[in-house]
Amino acid sequence: TSLRTIVETIGGGALDQPGVPGGGALKAVQTGGPSGGCIPADQLDTPVDDESLRRLGARMGSGGMVVIDSGTAMPELARHFMAFSVSESCGKCVPCRAGTVQLEALLERFLRGQAQPADLGRLEELCAMVRDTSLCGLGQAAPSPVLSTLRWFRGEYEAGIGISEALATVPLAGSGGADESICSAPSPRSAPQAGLPRGQEVDR
Repeated sequence: TSLRTIVETIGGGALDQPGVPGGGALKAVQTGGPSGGCIPADQLDTPVDDESLRRLGARMGSGGMVVIDSGTAMPELARHFMAFSVSESCGKCVPCRAGTVQLEALLERFLRGQAQPADLGRLEELCAMVRDTSLCGLGQAAPSPVLSTLRWFRGEYEAGIGISEALATVPLAGSGGADESICSAPSPRSAPQAGLPRGQEVDR
């Protein structure tokens, strides 16, 4: 069974009706829970098995699947999932305890338009360190959303390099202003963090 069959046939596809709040064309599918990877829409014919998903930087994991529409900024989505890993880290090992915090801080720099060209390399190096040296599966998998979005949506990160904090207020295309930016999509920050009941979200 392919991702396309699950998303479009079984799930009914993305809500892409004009004028419907939150509606947009299908952009990606995130599999494997908060520590899974994001797969772009042009890879929807991929079979849903662990080997095939891992080749794309994703995983089966818990079997969860999130369908992402074109209104979602991928660096912000990665930051959202990293915030979950920060909150869930037990703190026993330094790579996970400190590394996930530093990854979230780096992602914030991209979202604010404050990143420098070297920060792309730092982000990738830090992801590799956390993945390769953390003691348990949570830390080892925490960088997956970042690495997969860097692989498939790198341009959205590059758009956050060396520009002003005003980026977050750039209007959507079609609204009479500039083109859509990486920060113009609604933030998932307002949603309960994955795995945490309402009222227990980490105060960011």
